Amino acid sequence: MTIRRRRRTARTLGFAVVALAVGGLVPAPSVAAAPAATDGGEAVITFGTLSGTGSPEGIALGGGRLTVVGWADTGTTRGLYEYDLPASGGPEPGPRRLVQGDFYMDYPCEGTGGEYSCAEFDSRLWALGDGRVGYRTPLDHPVAYHEANGGKVPAEQIHVTSYVPYDDVVGASGPYIVVRNADGPGLLVDTFDAAETGTASHSVPGSTAAVWGDTLWKPGTTTGTVRSYDLRKKTESADINIGSACVPNDLQAVGRWLYWGCYAERRAGVWDRTEGRGIPVPVAAQLGDGFVVWKDDADPDATRLVLKDFHQGAGQPAPETVLAQRPSIGEWTVDRFGGHVAYVDEARRIRVPAVTVPRSPLAVLGTHTSASVDLRAASPSPWTGLWRLSRPVASWKLTFRDAYGNTVREIAGTDRDGAAIRATWDGLGADGRPAVSRPHHWELSTDQGDGTGPKVVSRGTTQVLGGRTAHRDANGDGLGEYYSMTEGGKLAAHRIGAAGGDWSSSPWDPATRFIPFGDIDGDGCDDMLLQTTDGKLWRSGGKCEGDFAPSSAAAPHVQIGTGWNGFDHFAAPGDFTGDGLPDLLARQTTTGYLFLYKANAAGGLDPAVRVGTGWTGYRLIGAGDVDGDGHGDLLARDSSGELWRYSGTGQGTFKPRQLLFQDWGAGRSEIIGVGDISGDGLPDLLSRDTNGKLLRNKGDGKGSFGATLTIATGWQNYRSLY
Repeated sequence: MTIRRRRRTARTLGFAVVALAVGGLVPAPSVAAAPAATDGGEAVITFGTLSGTGSPEGIALGGGRLTVVGWADTGTTRGLYEYDLPASGGPEPGPRRLVQGDFYMDYPCEGTGGEYSCAEFDSRLWALGDGRVGYRTPLDHPVAYHEANGGKVPAEQIHVTSYVPYDDVVGASGPYIVVRNADGPGLLVDTFDAAETGTASHSVPGSTAAVWGDTLWKPGTTTGTVRSYDLRKKTESADINIGSACVPNDLQAVGRWLYWGCYAERRAGVWDRTEGRGIPVPVAAQLGDGFVVWKDDADPDATRLVLKDFHQGAGQPAPETVLAQRPSIGEWTVDRFGGHVAYVDEARRIRVPAVTVPRSPLAVLGTHTSASVDLRAASPSPWTGLWRLSRPVASWKLTFRDAYGNTVREIAGTDRDGAAIRATWDGLGADGRPAVSRPHHWELSTDQGDGTGPKVVSRGTTQVLGGRTAHRDANGDGLGEYYSMTEGGKLAAHRIGAAGGDWSSSPWDPATRFIPFGDIDGDGCDDMLLQTTDGKLWRSGGKCEGDFAPSSAAAPHVQIGTGWNGFDHFAAPGDFTGDGLPDLLARQTTTGYLFLYKANAAGGLDPAVRVGTGWTGYRLIGAGDVDGDGHGDLLARDSSGELWRYSGTGQGTFKPRQLLFQDWGAGRSEIIGVGDISGDGLPDLLSRDTNGKLLRNKGDGKGSFGATLTIATGWQNYRSLY
């Protein structure tokens, strides 16, 4: 025979060869197939036509995704296929999709006397609920793959050993698979997603176990008890007496329900963790959400699948109903993740009877999201989110908001992978522009499609890096910089949490006045404006590093104005005119007039426009957008110590002023609208008092600030802070 060899990597655990197939994550071609029919309320799938008979070898159902291994059509090889069932309502499946073709048909297998075809092997599947299935392979080196874009793409897999009973795999759910340890007593719990779970594997005592979410259930230390083990925190509970009076051979977990079975004693039950009571059920049952199903072969002329409904809880009525009755029932499976039941009938058709038991409220079993989305790379990687849910949903919406609660982007969809949702965000706002570099809060809401409407199920925070600059954020890390000048002309950029400062390599004229500004030259990096003693105004181009150096041949400063020694105070409020460019406010020394200088597309400033009179005696503070309306604001402390907010309208004018604090700021030699230095995305105030203390007033996102907090001392030796 022809032997086709493919090199694949694998991880050795012990006792079984288990691989992972990911169907919905990679686009797979639809396969022409007869549509599903209905018969007595059951969806009926004629899987294939090999010799006139459909030939499924194994089935699994999880999160509304039905996976089938077998021969789909005449002339095809064994393949791995999938169907998606609706998130709510009836069980009618969607079109069949090919996940993996040529599924272990012609590979070297272990056997006496050499190599032979792998046409027959134990092809049991374990549904993980997130669109994937685990499966055994007949090989020492598993070779699972996807069909994607016409080429074979390796699938993630776990290699244990080969040709052992499937009972050595005792549980699989989400990112976890539990196998008996080949090297000694106990269990090994390996993860398909170590980046998500924080660890590659666990070794735990026990002979059987069940996994739900991040919790592993196993027999306790005394007969008749179980205990839980947190797979993320690696902590264990005390023994819980479930009244079994035996050591379980079988454990299954779904939400509040824990099934236990003791084969030797022919006893089984479901422990209701909410009520702390047990529910008697037959052995060899499969647990669903609020019910169990078992196969009854007592009648020699018919086989039944019987369902027991205990969703109301222990101590309440638990009726039994016949879910299916056929001359013969082959393999059958229960969807633990809020779904139905599937089985293979006497004609090798797959039947999916509807389960109408009310399910538990939707729960999030696991979340894995990116800590940030970094737009500074040439080809930035998107933000990614994964939510493992207890049941599938019909639709979902992911909303990103800034620190003020303003919606930046909404991403909605109906696509899912079983009971899991996977989504990405490119870091762009609804207007197609990069989001501002600062923390963003995300919120996932889902609609189960049952008429109850959307509900928020998960929240979190991510950091945008390298986006549009926040106020005074010159290096794109979301935090504002502040600058110090020594008497010797050494300039340093300081950042909260960093030791010392980033010092300039050569001295400046210490009398230079620095005005940290936004991006005026349009290169995406914040710039610095400089007023020199001869009254000239210069632009020092930023490099998105947050540091600035004296003019040089390699990085010359650009003169953008003269005659600026007639002004005694400057403030950079951010975008004051609503055109997306930073603006400058300057007070004329002789008149107290306040002038607005709009930035222009040429990297300079437009002619002055007078926007106020009577500003003599005020200390001006360019604060950025402190009230959350998207426009730059001005703070001003008058000679009496009152601090006022002059909110910008976005049209180059002010709203009526608002008093923030009375008798505030006495003894402070500098007050700086420094941007966000607390990491919450809201602009803060930084100041230095005459004793050299560095003080912070945290922005509240509503236009004001919190109490004064001392964050550093010893700053009295600097000539100036900017």
